[in-house]
Amino acid sequence: MQRRSFLRLAGLSLGAPCLSRLGTSLFAATALPDFQSLTLEQQVGQMVIARQQDWPLMEKYAAQGLISGMTPSLTKLAPAEFAEFTNKFQKLSPIPLLFGWGGISYSGGTEVRLQQTMRLGATRSPELCREAGRIEAAEARAVGITLAGAPVLDVNLNPDNTIINLRSIGDDVELVATLGAAIAQGTLDGGAAPIFMHFPGHGATRGDSHIEMPEADRTQAELEAVELRPFAELIRRGLARVICTNHCNYPALEPRKIPATLSRAIVTGLLREKLGYRGVILSDSLTMRPIKDHYGIEEAAILTVIAGHDLILQDYNSDPKITIDALARAVRQGRIPLAQVEESVKRVWRLKQELGLFEQRLVDPARIPQVFATKASAEIARRIARESVTLLENQLKPMRAADKPSVAVISNGSSAAVDEDNALKHSPTNHRLNEQIRQRVPGAPAIVLSTAMMPEEIDRAFATAQKADVVVFGLFTRVRAYVEDAIQVDKTYRALIERVTAAGRSVALLNFGNPYVMADLPKAAFSLCTFSDAEDSIDAAVQVLFGELKPQGRLPVRIADRYPFGHGLTA
Repeated sequence: MQRRSFLRLAGLSLGAPCLSRLGTSLFAATALPDFQSLTLEQQVGQMVIARQQDWPLMEKYAAQGLISGMTPSLTKLAPAEFAEFTNKFQKLSPIPLLFGWGGISYSGGTEVRLQQTMRLGATRSPELCREAGRIEAAEARAVGITLAGAPVLDVNLNPDNTIINLRSIGDDVELVATLGAAIAQGTLDGGAAPIFMHFPGHGATRGDSHIEMPEADRTQAELEAVELRPFAELIRRGLARVICTNHCNYPALEPRKIPATLSRAIVTGLLREKLGYRGVILSDSLTMRPIKDHYGIEEAAILTVIAGHDLILQDYNSDPKITIDALARAVRQGRIPLAQVEESVKRVWRLKQELGLFEQRLVDPARIPQVFATKASAEIARRIARESVTLLENQLKPMRAADKPSVAVISNGSSAAVDEDNALKHSPTNHRLNEQIRQRVPGAPAIVLSTAMMPEEIDRAFATAQKADVVVFGLFTRVRAYVEDAIQVDKTYRALIERVTAAGRSVALLNFGNPYVMADLPKAAFSLCTFSDAEDSIDAAVQVLFGELKPQGRLPVRIADRYPFGHGLTA
């Protein structure tokens, strides 16, 4: 391999990312490294995003030019430490590496929470969406991350969807397309490549595709009118750089009972040919059970490439060399045409070139304070939180801290958990709610129920509620891969809310997660949704409760027959 020629093309200069090409044509004729100088293993390796967290092993493969990128989840690392990590690997690799996924990979960034996109849907603000995309992308680029895991373009048509839910902008196709475009443009403004997820649309399904293969019971006409429209619109507008497929089955698009990931009719026939998409096609994680359990590591990777993907998210529980060797073997056996591999590698390299990586792949840790968690960015995050609070009910007598109201706070446990698909650590949030209430009502009793919901703690919570004039219930739910119940309110907790309401207490429901659970809870004197458990959203919810902040949000989804799309009280 001619390592020196790669080093000349992919210069190791240090400084700000070269962003001059972002937002311009991804497909301009440009000089790229010589494909023929690569071994076959290196060629197919340029189609593999390595996800194994064995860093010495990854250093070895990076130095050998065997991987195209990585998705490290090092949430305990400060931004400067994360930058040192990406720089180390970029120096090792003869070809620039892609890194994902934005703000969920490290600690210390601005909490715009693009993984809880429904909050942005409630703002109805293209400006805030574009700013959110820009902030997360700029902070990601400052530490060496080039791929942003947003926007999710799934239209959340099924309220029982356990894996999309809060990740979706909403259930209205026009809202998703408009705000999704703003997030994508902001991501490009910030210097990263947006990833559109999850083609051809994961919003009408129910189950978690990490666990099983959901079926989209939709006609082709329905898919074209709704699920496909945001993707088609953003492709038409030139905003698409990377599109990620999903592991759902679509009988209307693919006669075989296989996931979209493995369907050439969907990946190549629909996305590449019918929609005219010319950018990079990325698979979802090949660790997910509908793929790995049914096809195995090697065959899954081969079939994913045969379907038409340019990049695959390698199984993070296995050595990526298993995947690389399987792909190389499939090329030698004629199952995968070498010409197809070359076209895919060219697309990936053009993406890397647009990101400026062939000119400059390293980042300067000294620049991080200039873009990371700035006052201006923090103010945007606060605006998102404040403008997304959606007031559903308000028959509660106005509460003022000066009146020293009698208040008790009860919330379900939001203890630290691990999302198995990206090792993202979730921090406890109940204490923030308790602190905010106690700032206004010193000494207010606060009970955080364990996930076990033991009878004795339920009885203690009810007894505490009986002594208060107003009982504030914090509802903490979130999307967690492989844990479908995490998005629902436990039936024991729901029964406690019903019991307190029936006892004649004034109840305030502060919902920091799944809005659809409101359909199964008793109508309270006061209720609101924030669509996020970010600290700014918790603060804004309490401010609305105490009359310190006027609510501005509007529901980005319909909640059964109780609350229509667009509902949101202003007082």
